[in-house]
Amino acid sequence: MRAFSSVLYKTAKQAAGLSSRLSQQQLPVGFFNRAPTATFARLAQSSRSIIVGRRAYSTEPSSSEKEKAAESSTTSKSNSSNTKKQRDHLFPETGPLSPVGIGMFLLTAGGILYYFTIVKDRVRKETAQKSKGEEYGKADIGGPFELIDQNGNIMTDRSLHGKFALVYFGFCHCPDICPDEMDKMGDALEMLERDPKMADVVQPVFITCDPQRDSPDAIKEYLKQFHPKFIGLTGSIDQVRNACKKYRVYFSKPPKVGENQDYLVDHSIFSYFMDPDGAFIDVYGKERTAEFMAKDIERRIKQFTESGRTVKK
Repeated sequence: MRAFSSVLYKTAKQAAGLSSRLSQQQLPVGFFNRAPTATFARLAQSSRSIIVGRRAYSTEPSSSEKEKAAESSTTSKSNSSNTKKQRDHLFPETGPLSPVGIGMFLLTAGGILYYFTIVKDRVRKETAQKSKGEEYGKADIGGPFELIDQNGNIMTDRSLHGKFALVYFGFCHCPDICPDEMDKMGDALEMLERDPKMADVVQPVFITCDPQRDSPDAIKEYLKQFHPKFIGLTGSIDQVRNACKKYRVYFSKPPKVGENQDYLVDHSIFSYFMDPDGAFIDVYGKERTAEFMAKDIERRIKQFTESGRTVKK
């Protein structure tokens, strides 16, 4: 370092002397036309020494080192770029395979699974509740009554216990609806009786809504045109009204009707299916066919017997 400083000092001193001579115009004529003098030769040599010395003591990297560093930097950038491309290929920032896309997919799938689990459980509970309601019959239809059958015998609701009952309310002078519904009931019973296990387990019942004209004898004659197992019931107006009330049956006749005057009775058109304990199971309207009634009644009977309860024959 001390040698370098000495050379630098001598060179600066020589340069200062040359500058002074130039400024005093002491250069000989033709100086610029001659070859370089010893002074300039020494100056050039000193300059090379300075340059070499500076290189020796410089902290800046050489050109070869810069090239290697640039090449290394390029390689590093290339490797980093390749790594990023691979990462972006596997886990892109956007799109269905991005972390956000995968998260949304998992969240949506979890929500759908949760929804269908809840819905499935709800449907299962509703189905079980409906099946239980169908089997045991919890509707407030039916109840105690006391009437007289077509043979003059007293019958109550308990007289029907032990068997399934198919109960219809009408009147003997009905021109079309009542006969059609009672024929349909008979057809359904005949379909059931094709299976020996279903024979004699359902009791068809006809209850009049017109007790003033439908006496036991009139009902007995009327039932001859229908299924032979029909039981016909009548009674006083209060007894009939009570039975209709128990089954939620509406009926009315025209006011001020003479004793021998013909009239029609307006009434509900339903067949009520009751279990052997007298509990309501289901109701069949006018739109139901005999085939539907037979299949549905058979299904309900099987549900009842599979629960361990028995039917009296």
